[in-house]
Amino acid sequence: MNKKNNNIKLTVKLKETPLEIYCHTVYKFFGRKALLNKKFNFFFFNHFYNKRYETILRKANLKLIPEEYFFSILFSMMFLTVFALFSSIIFFFLNQLIAFFIFYGGILLISGSGIFLYNYPLVISKNRKDEIDASMPYLLPYMKILSKELNLSKIIEIIDGFLIYQEVKNEFQKIKYYSTILGYDIHSSIREAMLSCPSQSLSDVMNDLVTISNSGGDIYGYLSRKLENLNQEIDAIEKKNIDTLLIYSQIYVVILLIAPLFYTIMTSILNLIDFNSIGTAGVSTGSTFYSILVLLLALPFVYTGFMMLVYYSKPLYSRLQPIKDD
Repeated sequence: MNKKNNNIKLTVKLKETPLEIYCHTVYKFFGRKALLNKKFNFFFFNHFYNKRYETILRKANLKLIPEEYFFSILFSMMFLTVFALFSSIIFFFLNQLIAFFIFYGGILLISGSGIFLYNYPLVISKNRKDEIDASMPYLLPYMKILSKELNLSKIIEIIDGFLIYQEVKNEFQKIKYYSTILGYDIHSSIREAMLSCPSQSLSDVMNDLVTISNSGGDIYGYLSRKLENLNQEIDAIEKKNIDTLLIYSQIYVVILLIAPLFYTIMTSILNLIDFNSIGTAGVSTGSTFYSILVLLLALPFVYTGFMMLVYYSKPLYSRLQPIKDD
């Protein structure tokens, strides 16, 4: 039964994203051959390649080497450039206006694609960091409970089955990969896995645990102090969030409740005065109807936008979604 579960976990771990499949394929069929050319190799590594992305790709949990990723970006931009030029030349003889839009639209698409792909690992790494940091209030209490009776190796082994938040679970699976597959000891596994961890908070905690475990220190006492400091930070964040929500509630009452009601009443009163003075409702009644109709159509979207603003103003740790069981 255990072997079956391990095989399932390994299969899930090795599953590649569409981006990784695309980059692997492009590099396999085009990149390796192109980089054999000395002139292209010089241009690629001196003007396009960025060595620091090796760490960024690992922190983004993308199973790619920088050569694969950057060649795929360059290949995509070249392909889009050729496609835009070819399409604009064809349409030039049919409709010059369409050819103009295709050419300049292609330039915008190429620029946008290049910027997006270049910054994509940075964004993913930042999102992973935020989610791991937000998981710390749920991770530390459980580690503290386990550390009262168990050593560090056993804590890592047990806690992987407890974690319900994907990104922090991925980091602990890296530790298990280094220890069970590559044969590292638990301390080396943790240090090696934390090199590619985007969260400085988790890295600091795990590295401190390794140091304490090596020196025979009190892991339970360390986690207790760390959790106490974290709870103080959470209290400060919650107080700040309450102040923010109080401001939002005042905005909601004044702008989204009182203002539409006041506008409707004043419009009705003014139209009633106009009706009494002129003797006919005419355009005034029609304008009142359309004003109220606009309010009825616009307010649901405004209320929805306000609810989203309130929701996303909450700290991330209160919005984390657990892993769904298949």
